[in-house]
Amino acid sequence: MIYEIAEAMLTFEAMTNEKLQKLCYFAYAWYLTFFGERLFEEKFEAWENGPTCPELFEKYQLYGRMQIPRVQKRLDKIIEKKDLQEFLEAVYDAHGSLKTEELVLLTRSEEPWIKALQRKSEKGDRLTYGDDDIINWNTKKVLKELNRENITVVYNILKQL
Repeated sequence: MIYEIAEAMLTFEAMTNEKLQKLCYFAYAWYLTFFGERLFEEKFEAWENGPTCPELFEKYQLYGRMQIPRVQKRLDKIIEKKDLQEFLEAVYDAHGSLKTEELVLLTRSEEPWIKALQRKSEKGDRLTYGDDDIINWNTKKVLKELNRENITVVYNILKQL
């Protein structure tokens, strides 16, 4: 399924393997957080430039740092489920405008990447991301944003009094 998600992301624009990795990671992470299930079975590892799925990396490694061409299919020809199409469009809308370097910095600043590196140094484990770490981190981000919005709403109400 990760290959279909990657192909779907490539319907939006041509991009590097590194950017594709990050967009697929965000799709996986937010799907896991919102729906409580994995979007696909492949796992991400904490590589130097952030989350990377080894299988996906291998598929597109021949492009090196060059852009992978945009897929010339409609999204609905790759992903049949309308709700999944809309979800992937939302992920792309949220993160697709970021440059590769910005996505790398963003993902490397997040708890799941840091915790995967800690597990590696403490236990010698692989650098695999933990699903619980992803859910906990994204839940914190959502709650923080909701709290920020609530404070703004309360502030605007108080200003009107």
